[in-house]
Amino acid sequence: MAKSKARRDKENRRTLTSTQEVLYSREFKMADRAGGFVPPNPNS
Repeated sequence: MAKSKARRDKENRRTLTSTQEVLYSREFKMADRAGGFVPPNPNS
């Protein structure tokens, strides 16, 4: 069954572009560091 145009538009608004995902992850990482959270080093 085909989804209605309104439903498809609503679902598409919830998704992020690749660029947005990269920018958000970078911003969250910077905020974590500013708040004093340091993730464990995966190389050790």
